[in-house]
Amino acid sequence: MNLRPLVFVVLASSLLSGCIINVNGAGMRSFDYHHQEQLAIDANELTTLVANTGAGSLIIKGEPGLTQVQLEADIYGYEGIEPELTLSRDGDRAKLVANFDGMWSFSGNSPYIDLIVKVPEAMKLDIDDGSGSIDIKGVIADMKINDGSGSMTIDGGKSLDINDGSGEVVLTNVNGAINLEDGSGSIEISHVNGDVMITDGSGAMTIKHVVGKVTIDDGSGSIRVENSNGLLITESGSGDVSFDNINGPVSLN
Repeated sequence: MNLRPLVFVVLASSLLSGCIINVNGAGMRSFDYHHQEQLAIDANELTTLVANTGAGSLIIKGEPGLTQVQLEADIYGYEGIEPELTLSRDGDRAKLVANFDGMWSFSGNSPYIDLIVKVPEAMKLDIDDGSGSIDIKGVIADMKINDGSGSMTIDGGKSLDINDGSGEVVLTNVNGAINLEDGSGSIEISHVNGDVMITDGSGAMTIKHVVGKVTIDDGSGSIRVENSNGLLITESGSGDVSFDNINGPVSLN
């Protein structure tokens, strides 16, 4: 049962992999190699994409009618430091791993893998990401994201459960509740069809057009909330607090 998807991954990698390109020209990052690879698996009966990614940007696009999970990767690295890039099936989950194995040290830029992933729009996301920007658009399902550092932009989704280390966070057009734990960086949230709960270390935040209640525990940074059905601020730390058009109870502690 498990062999067929793995064979498909190997074939897809062999057929679609690009050539190796040296990137030591003027103005380029001084990596020893640049691989371009493409992988794909059949999305039939798959419900969730589980991604474990390291350094590099991650773009996920949800597309209606898509019947595969499709991956495009740009890999930048050094001789003797091999990347791990796999896309396979595990029950009803698609498993993506994109990272560099082993312990190594070097001088210069860190190796990284930039990813573009296309998924059926109703596929759930479970992402554990190291560093680099995350951009998700067109997905209408639940998302669970654990991110180390780098900006995060999500347009769409259902319920969002996010643990973010540092970097700007922008969430919009969410058709469910949001639970966000954030270390540092600005937060912008708008057009949410559910409750919003935020635990934040530092950074300004703006929350607008929330159908549910907004609950905030904040360390430092300004807070602006507009158009929600209730507001509870359990801790505001340092920074200005302002709100407008709250159609429900307001509690500021």
